[in-house]
Amino acid sequence: MPFMPMQTLHRLTNDPTPAQRLARAIKDIDRRLDWVHRHNQPVPLNAYRARRILHEALARCRERNTILPPVR
Repeated sequence: MPFMPMQTLHRLTNDPTPAQRLARAIKDIDRRLDWVHRHNQPVPLNAYRARRILHEALARCRERNTILPPVR
């Protein structure tokens, strides 16, 4: 596959913040849990634990970002 510089440049300029990455991970878990529920599959209990841990991390991240000014 040929190198596509625009993809690399785009990826570097739009690097998500830690809070955005945590929110995306939570959304991915929610999507998978929704799929499991719709297909009547057993829900892995570690999915709920992982989701809770990510929510706590996101809350800490947002709290830290509201207290401290953004680093420039």
